[in-house]
Amino acid sequence: LLNAGALTNQDPINCLQIALRMGNYKLMNLLLRHGANVNYFCRVNTTHFPSALQYALKDEVMLRMLLNYGYDVHRCFDCPRGNGAHSQYVTDGWTSTVIKDTMFCEVITLSWLKHVSGKVVRVMLDYVDHVKICWKLEAVLKELELWPDIHFILTNPRPLKHLCRLKIRACMGRLRLRCPVFMTFLPLPNCLKDYILYKEYDLYGQENFTGIY
Repeated sequence: LLNAGALTNQDPINCLQIALRMGNYKLMNLLLRHGANVNYFCRVNTTHFPSALQYALKDEVMLRMLLNYGYDVHRCFDCPRGNGAHSQYVTDGWTSTVIKDTMFCEVITLSWLKHVSGKVVRVMLDYVDHVKICWKLEAVLKELELWPDIHFILTNPRPLKHLCRLKIRACMGRLRLRCPVFMTFLPLPNCLKDYILYKEYDLYGQENFTGIY
């Protein structure tokens, strides 16, 4: 169906979301290569960040797949509260009503997720330039083993090579990045194409499936 032109983003229930919930790497890869939108938003329990991330927080293979295909990481660090007070839910992370515009920091610092917050944030930093984290997220990260590495990245200039990659990816756009035909005709050395596509972090392509934590 996909080879015949079926659209991956038209169904009422998002096809990529189903693949994510199943944990089916092969199906995810197939959908992403045919244009599945990694930045979709669910209509229920809407978060401030694109919904796909919720299903990949404990699986680096899935997380890297989403990020490599252009997931909007910046929205995860876009907390308007900054160093100010954050809202407290009646229960740990949920209210009796539908959550609207829930921030990433409010999700990843929940009691049953904060143990993976360091790994998730560290992976995300491979896909952004300079970002600031809010007080709530920082407080949790400081208690984790990866905090020194995260703190070093947050407080130092990013490598020029890394910034160039981000700029090239931004200029190309998500649809061109996932198009094998476009990348084939791009007048660049193969090693540079691989770098632009984050091939060194393509755990699925490397058949490295040890990223569940």
